[in-house]
Amino acid sequence: MRRFALCWVAALLLPTGCKKDVSGSYLASDQQTVCWLPLVRTPDDHVTGQMVCSVMKPDGSIDHESVSLTGAVNGENITLSGGGFFGMATTTESGTFDGNILTLTGVQSSPAIFKRARLADYQALIEEQNTRSQAIVSERAAAESRQKAAQEAAEAQEQAFQAEQNFEGGIDQLIGRMQRFDSEADVHLGRFPNFAKSYEAITAKVNEFVTHERQLAGNPNASNVRAQLVNAATQASFATDQMHFQAQSLESSLETNITPLVDQVGVLEQSCNRYGPAHENPEPTSAEAEAHKDACNRLLNAAPLFHQKYVATESGLSHLEAVYRHEKDAQAQLLTTADRME
Repeated sequence: MRRFALCWVAALLLPTGCKKDVSGSYLASDQQTVCWLPLVRTPDDHVTGQMVCSVMKPDGSIDHESVSLTGAVNGENITLSGGGFFGMATTTESGTFDGNILTLTGVQSSPAIFKRARLADYQALIEEQNTRSQAIVSERAAAESRQKAAQEAAEAQEQAFQAEQNFEGGIDQLIGRMQRFDSEADVHLGRFPNFAKSYEAITAKVNEFVTHERQLAGNPNASNVRAQLVNAATQASFATDQMHFQAQSLESSLETNITPLVDQVGVLEQSCNRYGPAHENPEPTSAEAEAHKDACNRLLNAAPLFHQKYVATESGLSHLEAVYRHEKDAQAQLLTTADRME
């Protein structure tokens, strides 16, 4: 409930506007939410602002929302109105401004406090939120992978027993899993180039925002626009991390589910290559030996493509990670440049 209260207040953030200049950027946060509020006071004691909030949900994903705010200041008192934030209707709240602190009260159960802050402070909290988000997402993925691995381990034991009874059936089941991976790998390999291009496109968009901000540097009438550009650049950078989470999830799934399959195929390939009726005890009948040979041939024919897809997927994920690191560093440098221009 506290998270929603903070989000609600954030949407209505009432910039206080006493004769001290309320113009500037403010920050509020808790364990789930980080809200960034640049405010600009006009000579006629009106206030405009842009509220940007990042809310981490229980599953670790992060919602990003922003809303424009308008209001007025009277001495140390302020009112602000805004709407459309996280699905809310337009609402008005009131509050006070004392030095560097905005204290806002309204329908929420307790006052919300926003402190004057730098963009770097906001970025640090966002980075912390992303780290916690990634930890939750990774833990959930790991838990799901462990559960899936446990289920597959139980299935594998049953399959091993059945394979003893019917080797040919066990081989065909294994080939089925290999072929499913081959098809899934084709889908992922087809997406990897677009992922890399998307990382680069996000960096280009951030650069576009920062370039626009640089063009407005020194213009006292463009402070609000410049603040919005900084926020837009920061939000664009968030999308890079969201895409990276997807690649990490695929990498975890590959390691948990497919790498053991690769090992299993390798063992059976060696077994098939060593197989011969004269070496078996008891020696199989001609029909049994022929059935075993046919099953091995099916496996040996399917294995090369399976190994090729596995190596290509591993290589593609490694390349994506390198692109992510490069583009993320580039975005960080651009955001640092934007911060210095404030």
